[in-house]
Amino acid sequence: MTYQFRGLTLAKVGIVGSGNIGPDIALHFAKTLASSNVAVVVVDVAPEALARGRAKLEQKVRKAREGGAFTDRQADAILHAVTFTDDYALLGDAGLIVEAATENLEVKKRIFAQLESLVSADAVLASNSSHIEPELIFAGLRDRRRALVLHYFFPAERNPVVEIVSGPDTSATLVDDLLGFYEAIGKVPVRV
Repeated sequence: MTYQFRGLTLAKVGIVGSGNIGPDIALHFAKTLASSNVAVVVVDVAPEALARGRAKLEQKVRKAREGGAFTDRQADAILHAVTFTDDYALLGDAGLIVEAATENLEVKKRIFAQLESLVSADAVLASNSSHIEPELIFAGLRDRRRALVLHYFFPAERNPVVEIVSGPDTSATLVDDLLGFYEAIGKVPVRV
């Protein structure tokens, strides 16, 4: 199954970075898209970050289950939807990837160069950067129309605000689609 919204078709969502906010972004996607059987893949190069991220997500789901926010069935679906891995190849068929790695421009550029070589031409490439401009992050991409910043606020699975920051080359249609998509999945998107 997939989740369809305007020009977006999502069978898989990817998160790059299993540090402070990546697992929370993954939890939000899993929580809102699990009923459509959308897979969520969290990639990180550090095994310890993957282990911490998985433990963080599992703890939040367990707490929500115990508190009654998730039924057993919902909690199980969320946990089943999320994969933590160091294998970038698992992002190859993702329709949307949100990079949530360290705030280092060179690291982000390397990540997006790698992602662009893996994913389809219509996959959306996004950064969670809080202060690096899209035109810097995506300068090396061949197709910058599909790239933008989607900046989440802590805790990403509960805080409703997501800033949508387009670059000078970002498709206006994509921005409009993402504004509607984030509203549909329970966020309050703010165009910046």
